[in-house]
Amino acid sequence: MELVITNWQYQLSALLRPSGLGVAFSDASGLVKTTGKLHGDNLEPVSLHYSWTGEDSINFARLNYADGAPVSYETNYKSERSPEAMVQIRMENVGSGTRDPFLSMLVRQGPERGDAFCRTPMRLYDGRRLARLNPEDMESTPFVAAPGHIACRVRWEPIAGYPEKTYQRAEEMHPLNLEFASIANSGFMAPREVSVGTRYGTVRVVAVEPFHESNMQVVPATLELSPRIDDDEEEDW
Repeated sequence: MELVITNWQYQLSALLRPSGLGVAFSDASGLVKTTGKLHGDNLEPVSLHYSWTGEDSINFARLNYADGAPVSYETNYKSERSPEAMVQIRMENVGSGTRDPFLSMLVRQGPERGDAFCRTPMRLYDGRRLARLNPEDMESTPFVAAPGHIACRVRWEPIAGYPEKTYQRAEEMHPLNLEFASIANSGFMAPREVSVGTRYGTVRVVAVEPFHESNMQVVPATLELSPRIDDDEEEDW
């Protein structure tokens, strides 16, 4: 992940790719970039762009904003089967005050701001679907935040644009537990740990390296397709 900020704008990026044993099952990768303006403590999104590799192509989707409200969405991806949405949503009715799901993980640093994030519902919109993060009571959170960190417990709720099965599954979902840590001296925080209970046990995602300042470009500007190896070119081991 990479956060680049100035006094008046931000860009949050992430490169997603398999590692470890995951490489044996997939060589796909994804790139996410969300940009916007800074108005004091407020984040005003300007665009969201995400791309991912397919078998022989790179798919993309782009969401643009005007005055903090989504205004256009485009993609070259065509799903083979697209379930009909149970509740329809029109982009012009979404309005300002929404964040894309990726940007929702970035909060301003400071106890009062972090606590406000943990107390205030947040609307999420990705160009086709609208959802909401609802704050939950922290009494049963499985961890206590370290000094300088903030712990939150939120429940994900689909609002519009999703198929019927998603609403049924959402009712069975456990709330998400998040612990936020500061990103160097940027004035922002991001999740150091995310955990959720499932029917198979607890799933935890932990940042194994601390967030720190770097002069190196961490995330590439664009995605590239990995060279394919034909079966007759593979070596025997």
